Amino acid sequence: MSDQSLTAYDEVPYPSLAHVQTHPDRLATIAALFGLQTAPVEKCRVLELGCGDGTNLISMAYGLPNSEFVGIDAAGRAIAEGNEMIRDLSLDNVRLQQLDLMEFDAGGEPFDYIIAHGVYSWVPDPVRDRILAICSESLSPNGVAYVSYNSYPGGHIRDMVREMMLFHVQCAPDAKHEKRNRSVSARSGKGAQARC
Repeated sequence: MSDQSLTAYDEVPYPSLAHVQTHPDRLATIAALFGLQTAPVEKCRVLELGCGDGTNLISMAYGLPNSEFVGIDAAGRAIAEGNEMIRDLSLDNVRLQQLDLMEFDAGGEPFDYIIAHGVYSWVPDPVRDRILAICSESLSPNGVAYVSYNSYPGGHIRDMVREMMLFHVQCAPDAKHEKRNRSVSARSGKGAQARC
């Protein structure tokens, strides 16, 4: 992996966890409450967008050996760590791939469950649109998409802290970070501008 392909999540890894609310069993149960007959959880296909190191998917793959799991993430280091976990556990039903969401090819066999947890609120509008397009193009007819997002008023505290942090690092001496921070601030259209 070259330095040019590094993302912010390669530089500062994002902690990965298993998220019970994204498990196919829970999603199938909620779907059933709304009258939707989903694919059997014991033999389903699951796609996770922004999977990090795959901890969430790997835990599912371990417990559902007859199901297939695919995860994509732009962070190469996280994907490499996840693939190492997969090898260590000798799992053959989960695959992780370093890929930008905008480059995802929706062709091929559809997925019964698509997960986008912790991504939607933090990406620009074109990527949000792509996440929804992937769900539309890649879900099986009775498939379930789980797209989590932050909303106000609950998400206000997190957003406020994020904006304060961006403000205070605008003049950071590292030019690469400075450029990214100005770009993020410009995209958000919020907040004061620091004098550097």
